[in-house]
Amino acid sequence: MKKRLLGAISLLLIGLLTVTPLQAQDSTLVNSVQILYVTCPDAGVLNVSGTVVAGWDIYYQLFSGANGTGDALSTLRQISVNGTYAVSERLPYANGTVLASGTTASVRVLIAREGDSSQVDYQTTVNDNQDGCSNPQNSSVSSTDTGTGATTSGSTSGTVRILAPGSGYVNPNLEAEGDVFVGARPSLSFRSETPGMIFAECDSYELANPGIVYDNDNVVIFWSWFTRTSAQMQQHLDTVQYSVKLNSAPLTDVRRSEPGRRGGANTWVFFSGQVGHLRPGHYEVEYKVTWSEPHFDGYDNYGPGTDFPELTSVCNFDIVPNPDNLSVSYSGQYFPTNYAVHDLLPGQ
Repeated sequence: MKKRLLGAISLLLIGLLTVTPLQAQDSTLVNSVQILYVTCPDAGVLNVSGTVVAGWDIYYQLFSGANGTGDALSTLRQISVNGTYAVSERLPYANGTVLASGTTASVRVLIAREGDSSQVDYQTTVNDNQDGCSNPQNSSVSSTDTGTGATTSGSTSGTVRILAPGSGYVNPNLEAEGDVFVGARPSLSFRSETPGMIFAECDSYELANPGIVYDNDNVVIFWSWFTRTSAQMQQHLDTVQYSVKLNSAPLTDVRRSEPGRRGGANTWVFFSGQVGHLRPGHYEVEYKVTWSEPHFDGYDNYGPGTDFPELTSVCNFDIVPNPDNLSVSYSGQYFPTNYAVHDLLPGQ
């Protein structure tokens, strides 16, 4: 996986961004969106235009800080569009919030499946400085409240479902909880329907939470990459350099899938590190990817001399004894710690 975040482009202090993330199967239509966002004192004005393939919609959420940070000023909203579209909406901020002059706020915009915002083709954020307001530029529409509250503060990737190697998703039984949740959080006692399937970047993705993992679960640590075309995928494979460790020990048994189409029109590849049974304790995956030369994936540039010369992430999880007290033969390569690997001596 990767961060597909484009730097916000400012035009006359109004957020403006254009993306074309998905190539349609018949090549006559693409998913594309041009975003013009205006931060008003008491509302956000979103202007979007472009084209969409049948079965995809525009979603958005307003935030009080830059790049999708701060307080959520709205729930996740859905705008139903089809084919060529040009629509606008003026959405009052939640709870009567008023932003002071000079405040930099933002909108998070997604192109995702109709009725399932977790199946995201593209997402980004656009910032704008609160220095006045303007009227909607296109035909006014009323978005639909999806019922999804604030995502993880400071991250546009919190509620993205992670494709698993082979088929399906990791944790198909886990739902996003948001920043505010009434009662005990289910994630605290969550047991995945894909136990032991650990996404190497899980700390950055709420729906990749490994949950409760037993010592008799077969642990597989995986990561992925996607491109718009098969040629771009081959360029990635020719130049990529992965460094993935578990509690500072490199993964030694890593298997790669053949590139193939998943999640729309993108080409995906999956890497799976076979770990096996782990002793009870704490574990941390350290994920780092670099390239020997610049790589363009169809969306962004990565590698030497680009805005993304490398990508790094982590995944922390715990192994607990299995409830049936079954005898387990543990892997001899990886050993637990009492604390997170990057904080072995807390408080010192």
